[in-house]
Amino acid sequence: MKQSYKYKNFTYILDGNHEVVTDPASSLPQSVYKYYSNSKNSLDALLNSYLYATHPYSFNDSIDSSDLLLNFDKITFDRYLSFFKRTLKPEEFEKFNYEEMFEVDKKESFAGIRKFFYEYFTRNLGIISLTTEPINILMWSHYSSESGFLIELEANCLINNLRKNNTDIKNYCFRPVQYVDQLESIEVFQDGFTTPDVAFLYMTNVKRSEWSYEEEWRLAVYKTDMGIPFNYLLPGAKDYSGSEERKVYYSRDCVKSLIIGKYFFNGKNCDKLNEDRSIVITNPDFLNLVNYLIENHNDKLFMSGELQKGNKFGRSVSKIQIDKVDDNTFKLVDLEEVFTKE
Repeated sequence: MKQSYKYKNFTYILDGNHEVVTDPASSLPQSVYKYYSNSKNSLDALLNSYLYATHPYSFNDSIDSSDLLLNFDKITFDRYLSFFKRTLKPEEFEKFNYEEMFEVDKKESFAGIRKFFYEYFTRNLGIISLTTEPINILMWSHYSSESGFLIELEANCLINNLRKNNTDIKNYCFRPVQYVDQLESIEVFQDGFTTPDVAFLYMTNVKRSEWSYEEEWRLAVYKTDMGIPFNYLLPGAKDYSGSEERKVYYSRDCVKSLIIGKYFFNGKNCDKLNEDRSIVITNPDFLNLVNYLIENHNDKLFMSGELQKGNKFGRSVSKIQIDKVDDNTFKLVDLEEVFTKE
């Protein structure tokens, strides 16, 4: 049964698959980009060709995809009872007085079922935040501290190979984020809704307009049972591990370019800058990364930097290659192809 919810110029649709339609229509971008910091997890993601499908508890905006955006005011007792009967094991279900629980929850704006409902469904959901903006000073600063890197992925290749590379994915939805001046909750059990899918699709796709500079596209993946990072919010809370991992693998052929930050080679991971501008590296992890770049992406490697015209500054991306002098010494070669944004 097709279900939909129109909010401003976005329509959220459930019709077997999850779909988001915009007015005017949004065409699939040719490329999407993922910013990374220079961290152990980021390097592992690059070396093993995967994107991490995040649980909303780990988002840097606490209201982004929050359970507070779900409204249960219209839930009936029958639906309340039915939800717990479907989600709890029989021996657990028998422990509670649901008429009493319903009345108490109702007085508290259904905070109890909202929290349980949210956590029950988000263990099956992972969100990958991507962007269509590769030369953005705020993005480089916020997500890579200028020392990380940026992967450009061909969007069609990523989507077309999604299930081929990830047999555990049950469903997915790739769509642009909706930016609004004022966030509003959605009634989960409004007329015409027989499942929470449409409400969750809206809830995980609407962000405050302050974030619009990110030009975000979201890839949401649905698996059977992924982890929930409770400890991210509450000290001492035990994380739920789940049975499926939050890693989403992609084909290396989907990588169109890899852009390193202007401080990618820095004093924390490199030992020395020689007079001929060659760089000495002994850090084993960083050495492994640099060798990986040479072997796999040297023909599509770029470096982020600054562009100066007179007394004005902008951003630039320059094509480079890394030449290996010896096992520990490397040199950056400027190929004199520059892309700018003033």
